[in-house]
Amino acid sequence: MMLTLLISGPKQPGNDIDVYLQPLIDDLKLLWNGVEEVYDAFRGEYFKLKAVLFWTINDFPAYGNLSGSVVRGYHGCPICVDQTRPRRLKKGNKLVFMRHRRGLPRHHPYRRQAAAFDNTIEEDLAPVPLTGEEVLARVEGLNCEFGKREESTPRVRIVDDQDRPCWKKKSVFFQLEYWKDIPVRHNLDVMHIEKNCCDSLIGTLLNIPGKTKDGVAARLDMVAMGIRTELKPDVSGKRTKLPLASWNCKLDEKKIVCGSFFGMKVPTGFSSNIRNLVSMEDLKLSKLKSHDCHVVMQVLLPVALRSVLEKPVRYAIIRFCLFFKAICAKEIDVSKLEQMQADLVVTVCQLEKYFPPSFFDVMIHLTVHLVREVTLCGPVFFRWMYPFERYMKVFKGWVRSRRHPEGCIAESYVVEEAVEFCAEGLLNDDASTAGMPENSKPEVFHASNPLSAPTMISVYGKEMEQAHLCILQNTEDAKNYFSEHMELLKLLHPRFAKDEKWLKDKQNQTFSAWLKERVSNELQNSGNTVSETIRWMAAGPNNVVATFSGYKVNGVEFYTKQRDDMRTVQNNGVSLVADVMLVSSAKDKNPRHDDMDFYGVIQHIWEVDYYKFRVPLFKCDWVENVRGIKVDELGFTLVNLNRKGHLNDPFVLASHVKQIFYIEDPLDPQWSVVVRLPDRDYKGFDSDEEEGVHIEEQAFDLPFVETYDDIEGDQDSNYMRPGDEKIYVMAGSSTSSLNARALALRTKTKEFLRKRGRSEVANEEASVGKAATPRRSPRSTKVVVVDQTSKDAPTKADVVLPRRSPRSTARTSKDALNNARVGPAKATQSKKSVASKKLSFGSMSNSGSGKRKAGKSKAGKSKAGTMEVVESDDEDEEFEADEDEEESNENVTGGMRLLRRGMVTMSRVNRRLVRGRKLKVKYNDDGEPVGRAAKEMQSYIGVFARTKVPINVKDWRLVPLSVKDNIWGSIEEAYVVPKQWKKMVFASAGQKWRDFKSKLTTWYIIPFMDSPELFEFPPDDYRSIHADQWQEFVKDRISPQFQEFRQKQMARRKENKYPHRLGRKPYAQLQEELAATVPAGRKLVRTTMWKAARQDKDGNYLAPQVQEKVDEIDKLEKEEQEGKRKFEGPVDVLTTALGTPEYSGRVRGVGGFVKPEAYFLLPKRARLNLDARQRIKNGEEDSSSVLAAERAQWKEEKAELVGRLVRLESLLMGKDKQIVESPKYATLINDLGSGQGSCSRLDKAGVGGNEVEGVKAIKKKLDLEEGKLKTQVEADEVTKEQAPEKPLTVEEEAHVMEMAQVQSSPTVQRHHLVIDSLDNIVAEGTIVEVGVDSSSQTVHGVPLAAENIRVSVSKCLVENALLPVPIRDEIVFVSDAIGTCVAWPKDWVIPATAVGNAKQAPRKYGRKKTKQWVDTDKDDDDLEHLPADLPPALLSLSKWGNEFLKDRATIHTKLSKDLFGTERKIALFRSDLFAFTNVQEVAGDTIVMYMSFLREKLKESNMLNMIGFVDPSSLGVGNSTDRSRSFSAALKRGKPGQFFLVPYNTGKHWILSVVSPSEELVYFMDPMKRRMDVTTDEWRTIVNQYGIPEQIGDKSCGYFIMLYMREIVQDKEQNWTKKWLTRGDEKYTMQDVDVVRQEWAEYVLKFTSN
Repeated sequence: MMLTLLISGPKQPGNDIDVYLQPLIDDLKLLWNGVEEVYDAFRGEYFKLKAVLFWTINDFPAYGNLSGSVVRGYHGCPICVDQTRPRRLKKGNKLVFMRHRRGLPRHHPYRRQAAAFDNTIEEDLAPVPLTGEEVLARVEGLNCEFGKREESTPRVRIVDDQDRPCWKKKSVFFQLEYWKDIPVRHNLDVMHIEKNCCDSLIGTLLNIPGKTKDGVAARLDMVAMGIRTELKPDVSGKRTKLPLASWNCKLDEKKIVCGSFFGMKVPTGFSSNIRNLVSMEDLKLSKLKSHDCHVVMQVLLPVALRSVLEKPVRYAIIRFCLFFKAICAKEIDVSKLEQMQADLVVTVCQLEKYFPPSFFDVMIHLTVHLVREVTLCGPVFFRWMYPFERYMKVFKGWVRSRRHPEGCIAESYVVEEAVEFCAEGLLNDDASTAGMPENSKPEVFHASNPLSAPTMISVYGKEMEQAHLCILQNTEDAKNYFSEHMELLKLLHPRFAKDEKWLKDKQNQTFSAWLKERVSNELQNSGNTVSETIRWMAAGPNNVVATFSGYKVNGVEFYTKQRDDMRTVQNNGVSLVADVMLVSSAKDKNPRHDDMDFYGVIQHIWEVDYYKFRVPLFKCDWVENVRGIKVDELGFTLVNLNRKGHLNDPFVLASHVKQIFYIEDPLDPQWSVVVRLPDRDYKGFDSDEEEGVHIEEQAFDLPFVETYDDIEGDQDSNYMRPGDEKIYVMAGSSTSSLNARALALRTKTKEFLRKRGRSEVANEEASVGKAATPRRSPRSTKVVVVDQTSKDAPTKADVVLPRRSPRSTARTSKDALNNARVGPAKATQSKKSVASKKLSFGSMSNSGSGKRKAGKSKAGKSKAGTMEVVESDDEDEEFEADEDEEESNENVTGGMRLLRRGMVTMSRVNRRLVRGRKLKVKYNDDGEPVGRAAKEMQSYIGVFARTKVPINVKDWRLVPLSVKDNIWGSIEEAYVVPKQWKKMVFASAGQKWRDFKSKLTTWYIIPFMDSPELFEFPPDDYRSIHADQWQEFVKDRISPQFQEFRQKQMARRKENKYPHRLGRKPYAQLQEELAATVPAGRKLVRTTMWKAARQDKDGNYLAPQVQEKVDEIDKLEKEEQEGKRKFEGPVDVLTTALGTPEYSGRVRGVGGFVKPEAYFLLPKRARLNLDARQRIKNGEEDSSSVLAAERAQWKEEKAELVGRLVRLESLLMGKDKQIVESPKYATLINDLGSGQGSCSRLDKAGVGGNEVEGVKAIKKKLDLEEGKLKTQVEADEVTKEQAPEKPLTVEEEAHVMEMAQVQSSPTVQRHHLVIDSLDNIVAEGTIVEVGVDSSSQTVHGVPLAAENIRVSVSKCLVENALLPVPIRDEIVFVSDAIGTCVAWPKDWVIPATAVGNAKQAPRKYGRKKTKQWVDTDKDDDDLEHLPADLPPALLSLSKWGNEFLKDRATIHTKLSKDLFGTERKIALFRSDLFAFTNVQEVAGDTIVMYMSFLREKLKESNMLNMIGFVDPSSLGVGNSTDRSRSFSAALKRGKPGQFFLVPYNTGKHWILSVVSPSEELVYFMDPMKRRMDVTTDEWRTIVNQYGIPEQIGDKSCGYFIMLYMREIVQDKEQNWTKKWLTRGDEKYTMQDVDVVRQEWAEYVLKFTSN
């Protein structure tokens, strides 16, 4: 907490500060006694708050104002007070503090060296600091008059400074009763002490005017003191000359020091640019701020002085600098503080010996008290002025009016506090704070991200193996595998079991290959424990590597050497401490392990891609440890960067190194001094002074310096520098001030011109440094045979070939090779000479010369693990052309090179992944990928097929599943694709893998069969191929068996009479292009695509046989349009025209990724017998007979599919599969109702068969009374003796449907369907006669009743007419009953021919009212007296319904076909609203309305392709066949991977099923937590969800179904199956039900205007 005190006025308050601090003192007194009843918000309790002031932190002048001590004059040291004993110099008229020998031991030699110091022998001891009580005793009684004196009041001066008191007032802090007991009440500011000492040192060493402590007066004072008289000034001549003293640098030494500073480059944020502080013309350092002095004093100055001054002087200065470095450490060993104090006193005494007395002002003296404060108060960085000085800078930035600065500061301070309070109190934890820099957030600061745009290169061979091994060796999950591999090596090589070095080398050579095989075998086991990291690492990295010029790791910026050479900072130095094996020689079999320091320079920054994650690596030039590293006597580590070592291990993880930087050693330019940087454990602010302070973590011993202790008494020593060089002093004159001003102006002008010239030179160098983009190689092609067996220049023989396609070039390359061969190959030719032969087409190689600029691409700034999904794939920047990649020539395979542009690596995909972006791939209605992203994805799959799948595998089916899974995982990482595309990706990868093997065979093997020496090494075009795989592959391809197989395949390809001309374009892309040309409303058929695929660019068919089939297709299409012929299923126009049946693996004219089962809606079946196809080709069997057989087979499969859907519907509805008794409840009744669900009708003891007691069967009958629709309810008791009537079987239902279709034909007599009277004809239909007693018939699961008849409605004449026997919640209107069977009163079904006669003799049709009638839609449902605590929206809806839902009025609307695939009319009655308000049985339309609401939520979440809905009423319309067709049509509408929510009512109870058609998976959810028997052959899996909450009461099943659907829709990641299986006994409360009711009511209110 920082409290700010603003004091207005033109001057500082000085001693009057006590007046302004008095309110603070009063508060501190109160806090010392304690404040009662302070509330702790965290613990939620009250406590007594106490606080104490430890000390004050301020600069030295303010030290005197707060403490009351005198900080000037004879008593200027507030610690020594009256024991300070300074000395006043006569000529310089200043006080100097030189009695530091008092701090030495009693018998130290320095005490007796009078001439070397101040010409006195020191016998006194160091003064002891006063305690607080002693200070209080001395200041008691001091009277201080506060307030400023008037100008007329003369200032009283004491003649003798030695008699001045040590205090000028009693400090206001002594009012605190504990203040006298604090040992250190006011802290000395190390920041200002260090800055003043640095200015004095540099100014004196470089003799900077105005800064130096040396001069004529200083020399004369030494003469007056009787010491170092040889340094007296020489006044003979026109100018005064001063001899060079031990503290003066010569001119050459000044150039060395300033040149060393000028050439220093430090890391980013370490300090300001040191070059800007150096003037090489004036040989001085200027404009040093506090932090600059901090860095110069502790780090840079000791290095710059390494080659100047005499050794004793140089060492004394370095010791003094290193003292500040030691005392500013974050961690200090308390046991070493006493020795540190002793070393400091010796160091200051040495400075007294070699520097003039004028050098020792009070700041030098205060350093001897710093160790005491560290001992009592802790580390310095807790108590220095850096944070307060930085905060003062913030205050100054708030000043906008210089007339009232305190007002500006106060106003801005209040605003800042208010904004911060609101931000902390109002914003969420994850909200971004306004004004907070992005890079200062902890999650961003500790993340690793690139600092430049990526450049993609291809890496193969040894270099990639080194990088891969480095990552594996530093992976925690791989340690067990290393141990296992080492044990295996010991078993395989018992001879070397004790030779650790040999085993380690062998492991490095073989581990990656062994791990790949080991993990692949382990993944075959279902219960494997392979981590995801090891799985992807074992598969190997991507050969396309992203390189950067800069990378930020945990807040530290690292650059490559090339980038640092063009910048003013140095971020390329790294150090590493690693555990290494140390051996004395090659024969040493007993190595030892120890930590060793490594120093290097970053040459390249890689991001190795393992497809699921990327690992940053630094490729460094490491310094050789034996002859490249040394440590001098001062403790500096020096390295020779030209001596490179560890060439076989250049890589290191970016997170394992520490940043260092190198400063060229002034003694020897070949060596550089290593400067280590401490770990930064705080947020990085490059511009802040305090945060940029870099300090050593641990204190260290000061280097030893020769003290010359043998010099005793008054013996003189020579303090003059050798040589004739002098310091000339300008003679004094009356115009000296004018001359000094003119000199300063002239110096300022020179500095301005120098800076301007430097900036122009820098701009010129930058413009020159831009590399021009090289042009591509000429189009002429060369075959170059290079023989590299000789160490001389290689011999080349060139043969110029015409430019051809690669295939044609490969055919002629054999002859060219023979003509270009230098000499015949000998049988004894070495392997090396054969390996060096390289066949190359063209002068262009992938060696980086074709590298282009990255364009406008920038480094990605994605957050920790998230990827940006690009919705549109039409952005040009996402499909930029691949850059020519750098490909190192260090890892050439020695094989042939035939490709002009090199292997395709799809580097733009890797570049996009580095930026954290993923493309979303579009797909068509058939589920095939389309668009530019799909095309790129196919090319990316080809990269994996060529680089990750071994070519020596015989068949794609034999490729390990782990390799295929890695391909799929990599595609998922780069693109947004559905899970169902996994098989498609595998199929595409397999095809591309086979094509790649074919290309290798036809390009690199077949043309060179007579030159087997060229097969010894893999092609240099494909460096990812391993040598052993290549050898096995070549052996197989040149075998007679393969040659015979190849000839057969070539013959088969020639039999292809109708080849397409699409090239690499898939049918899906062709379909997208042709879809734009098809008129709206028409479907694109495959015959159109088949013909378009065989056209050239002018639309012609070049092959006559193709033209013949096209004409036949056109003829058959015309016959089909005219109705002469009818085609269905797979035997369509194209199959008939071609005369051959479809293969099972693909559909002609559609593509290889669309199966016949999906295209023709067929079930999966086995491949057709190939013998039958062969007999057709041979003419042994007529194609018509095969097609007829296939047509019959198709019909059987169609019937089988319908049967499967019927059984599935029965399974879901509980007809054929009983719901097995759970621990709590019994089976579910096997009856199908209308949708009004009530669980109260279920007997918990079990329902079904003859065991039912007290169950009421509801029969619905219709009558008309006063124009109202009424339902007669007749209750019949069913006993055990009275078995329920047997419903129609599936076969009977199917027969009924067929009869309906037959009777709806034109030959069947039509009937008019009327209501109320003959004049009210509402529909037309036919009577469906079934050979079953009407009392045993059911319609939509409801008994038909004797007074009704089954009719099939064919036409609706009156819109919105209601059915006389409605199927509540399913079919209410006559228009909705078209095409299905319904119950209709017999008296209201009249033949169409009898209508005219009937009109002549009107007859009233009715029925006797012999039973009690109940109005199902009565208007007396009470919506006025509502239950308490209704949701607000439901309360409003109920009030509205009470007023407007009268006289059969409804809330009705028409739902679009987007919900169920067809338009759906829906109506909510007053009774429905009444039931929903009182939590009674839920009607079907009520649930449908909520399903419509959920669909809108899916649309908002962009999840429409993930979840679909099935109309509950479709499962109760018609017979089983109708319901199966309706259900099948709903599933066919689904997208790949989409699953459907299917709520349905069994007549007594609502149940939800979630169906996944693609996975053949059904999730069964019963709110009563009963389960379904999962024994079925139709569907792969039926899962009973036990984790769903159990319903409350006996009428809440419908509400719970809505809650289930709501929770599924809200789960955007669709992990609800796992959650419900593991979450245990979770329950829904009535509050959860009210949430659904509130949402439902809000949605229904939108339709009340209808």
